[in-house]
Amino acid sequence: MKPEHVPVALVTCLAMMSVTPALAAPRQIENLCSEQARHVTFSYRGDYEAFMANCIANHSSTPTGKRKYRKY
Repeated sequence: MKPEHVPVALVTCLAMMSVTPALAAPRQIENLCSEQARHVTFSYRGDYEAFMANCIANHSSTPTGKRKYRKY
């Protein structure tokens, strides 16, 4: 990586880290799904990730309220 690209990558990484906690599931849900995944046998690559995504989606509440979009 060229030296002039390092600040851009650093700023992008910091921006993503600041947004991630707001989008993440609560730790209790992740722990519950991890515990359930320990008792499942996965046979294909990507099955664990799919199981975790479905489990978190099933145990998370749906957002309420209307999103406000920009009107152009």
